[in-house]
Amino acid sequence: MTESHKAPPAAGPNNPTSKPILACTIGAVGLLTAMAASLAMGLKHLSAIELPGCGPGSGCDEVAKSVWATIPLINWPVAHLGLAYFTAAAVAWLAGAGRLPALLRNIVRLGMLGSVTFTIVMLVEQHVCKWCLATHIGNLLFWLSVESTRRLKVDLAKPAVIAAAVFVLITGGAAVEEYRHQAARQESDERSLDESVEAIISATTQETAAPAIIDEPNAPTTTTAATTPSPISNPFTGRWRLGPEKAAIRMVVLSDYQCKDCKRIEADIMRVFESRNDMSVSAKHFPMSTDCNKHFSRNMHPNACWAARAAEAAGILRGNDGFWEMHKWLFEHGGGFTRAELRAALTGFGYDVPQFESLMQGQETLARIESDIEEGNALGLHYTPMVFINGVEFKGVFAPNAIQRGVERIAAANPPVAGPGNDHPVLALEKYVADWRDQPARNIPPETEPWFMGDADASVTVELWGDFQEPYTAQADAIVRQFVADHGNVQYAFRHFPFDRDCNTALKVETRHPLACEAARAAEAAGRLGGSAAYWKMHVWLMEHQDSFSLAAA
Repeated sequence: MTESHKAPPAAGPNNPTSKPILACTIGAVGLLTAMAASLAMGLKHLSAIELPGCGPGSGCDEVAKSVWATIPLINWPVAHLGLAYFTAAAVAWLAGAGRLPALLRNIVRLGMLGSVTFTIVMLVEQHVCKWCLATHIGNLLFWLSVESTRRLKVDLAKPAVIAAAVFVLITGGAAVEEYRHQAARQESDERSLDESVEAIISATTQETAAPAIIDEPNAPTTTTAATTPSPISNPFTGRWRLGPEKAAIRMVVLSDYQCKDCKRIEADIMRVFESRNDMSVSAKHFPMSTDCNKHFSRNMHPNACWAARAAEAAGILRGNDGFWEMHKWLFEHGGGFTRAELRAALTGFGYDVPQFESLMQGQETLARIESDIEEGNALGLHYTPMVFINGVEFKGVFAPNAIQRGVERIAAANPPVAGPGNDHPVLALEKYVADWRDQPARNIPPETEPWFMGDADASVTVELWGDFQEPYTAQADAIVRQFVADHGNVQYAFRHFPFDRDCNTALKVETRHPLACEAARAAEAAGRLGGSAAYWKMHVWLMEHQDSFSLAAA
């Protein structure tokens, strides 16, 4: 065989032919990773799916609410941009067999600069989004692959045109879905606003027909042996109030100083309040921080408890004016501050700094915050801000200009001037039922291996979805089991819905009961080992020993 007819050498570690193939493969993997993560975040934004680790208050959720989640001026979601960019890059990369012309290589470098910027912002703001990191890691792999290959020395028209066409196509599709999403969201917000306003006006009408209540805020609440004191303050108001004690529009707001939505709604409330003379506003705290809120298993807003305690300390030292002065400063600073920043602010306000810090760190401020938290929990709070007007939850706060529009419509109904003693918000159980009724109907899948209590031939089956660590579930379960025991034509099936993200990926709120998954597994394990009788024995024990449950106890 002559020299000119020798077969080409096989690709291998010592053959440069293998390098472009490897780079092309790594680049493709990086792009697919970035595309998948961008698509997932885009679908999450469109409310089409729920992503693990992206519940309310998570790093993913905080990033999605930040200014970095959209492109300035056009308010276009970065997730949509990422999907279009990475898809277009993938098409061009594969069309060029792992090589790009100079123009597209420079665009890739700009894209990598964007990834570096977003990653730095996440680390600085301490809101780490795992799905965002997956996108940036995929982009990093792609960029390294591009830099490790030579540029394509051909006419760039074809790959550039293909990439541009794909980018426009994906962006156009995303724009259609974004329009639909925004329209549906606005419709939902408007519906919530209308329903809230009508409920408030209806409650006001009933209030007008009933005898007026004379408020005595400092009078003790009387109870009898047969009545359990309500967990809700009576009169229903915060410790600190702007406006008159008796007003036609009485607003109570439960918020968190590190909550971005709270800051925005607070600004809307203050703007409306300053333009009216028939309105009062009072504040309660619900920090989403494990430092003072036992209903959260993760420290979603690390400084929120200290911010609330600072506001209470200011109120204790300087009364109503001191509280609202600090309240305003805390929202302006997003609830976050260093010790040096707080001391500088206290000096500017004229406080004795050591005295203020001692009070802020003491038990009195903590007790006040915990009292508000328990009240919020009893009201069924699962997001902040939670706003009440005249004792009725105002659910439409996220509709455009909702506070002003809602207040004007309520005021137009001429509600009577009254005090907070007239306001009686519903408790969590009633709220949950009302929220459930507001949801669209869903088909419930059949239980694959149900455990039934009662007559197998019963004409009525009661199915209860619940959590072995949830007090309201235990109460409802006891009622149903007693009803089944008293009636022969009813059977009972319990369905698991632990408020624990360890096993419940459908959970849209933060984990409330860290042992809920373990309790559900304990019940199922008992049933698998000992049959229906063993399951129900464990079931009853779990419901009656919520406070003392552990794997060792089970």
